Amino acid sequence: MKNMKEERRARTKSKINRLNQGFMVFFLFLLSFFLLNCASVEKNASIREEIPTNAIYSPVPVTEEGEYARRLASEIEKDAVILKEEFVNEYLEEIGQRIDRNLRWSCKVIDSSDVNAFAALGGLIYFTRGLIEKVKSESELAGALAFEIGHVLANHIYQHLYTRLKDYPDITPDEIIKGEKDWERLLQVFKMKGGALAFFSELKHSHSQVAEADEFALSSTYDAEFNPKGFVNLVSRLGEEGKPSNSWLIRNPWTREREEKILSNLKLLPSFNLPEEHSRFASFKARLGSLSTLRKGTDIPPIESQEIVHGINVLGNANWTDTGLGVMEGQEVYFRARGRISLQKGNPMAHCDPDGYDYRGIQQPILNKNVGALIGKVVQLISIEIDEETGEEIRNEIEEIFYVGRENKVVIPLRGRLFLGINENVAGDNSGQFKVEIYLKKM
Repeated sequence: MKNMKEERRARTKSKINRLNQGFMVFFLFLLSFFLLNCASVEKNASIREEIPTNAIYSPVPVTEEGEYARRLASEIEKDAVILKEEFVNEYLEEIGQRIDRNLRWSCKVIDSSDVNAFAALGGLIYFTRGLIEKVKSESELAGALAFEIGHVLANHIYQHLYTRLKDYPDITPDEIIKGEKDWERLLQVFKMKGGALAFFSELKHSHSQVAEADEFALSSTYDAEFNPKGFVNLVSRLGEEGKPSNSWLIRNPWTREREEKILSNLKLLPSFNLPEEHSRFASFKARLGSLSTLRKGTDIPPIESQEIVHGINVLGNANWTDTGLGVMEGQEVYFRARGRISLQKGNPMAHCDPDGYDYRGIQQPILNKNVGALIGKVVQLISIEIDEETGEEIRNEIEEIFYVGRENKVVIPLRGRLFLGINENVAGDNSGQFKVEIYLKKM
């Protein structure tokens, strides 16, 4: 049985590689031509002028990899609600071990309705609950996980980080990153993009990077004795839906060419008896569906079917953002926010999450709360009058302002239109945004 499996793996890799042999010959010719014409380039030119598309090393030494991964996970999870359920984590680990037993990695589930999955430095992989809810079989789940592992093994994450690091004159990205000083520099790179969660979850991969991850997903799921068609079914179905909330395929561009390439590679895989779906997948989905969506220690209830869910981006440089939602007095509204904003252009230290920056001044709507914190208001229109001299419309309104922060429950003080904003009166030089999920209880 073992010999048969090894033989099948050899056939798989051979047939998939054959697909690109013609392209590689042409590529090598172009590369030779390029090198000959670049011979006159100054030999001492910095490596930072180039982007390594085939990086084969990690920027973090093995001795510090665990500590950096731990710190990075902590930064990411400051802005994410992580589902902590032993059975769910064990099942994901079991599937991942079948795909690659040698890779140091971990996989966690973020409680978000967004359809997304992403990898970060140190072998960290995150799935959103929204993506898992779209998965219909164990093979689809294995394909999605294999795709992200493919990004890790091909060092795509470091290739993205390299392009950011080379913009900093005191950081040499072609050298090993280690120690406390380099960690603080990395944090500044993440903060300029809105934090570690925003940095990694919003990375948009190139077509070539996506193609590499696709090939790994197909070959590795086949070798691990999952049905490789599961991955094809998942990405094709999500591609057809084409919803804006599908961040996974926005970051990993879904094109007709990509679909055709995946289907072509699938046909090259030798046929074999497809495995039956494991019964644990049904238990996994059932268990995930039964979990509360709350962080421990909060009074926000689980998302129930009678709640209206609404997502909105609140810009840091706008005092107020109209949610487009009408609310009633006494209605319970639940908010959950993530992301980071900059409170001062050019100042890398003036960043904050939805709880705000630890400073309180006199130029902010709510004086006893941190500047930059997420806040809300309800505006009720009383009447509209027309100025007889100018003809301008005069709106007579009353409003109530309230604090939101990263996560909060608010009892609406009056009937009207719901707005979200930043606890700062001078927001023009801000940047970044908060991503807010709103849950409204029907009256």
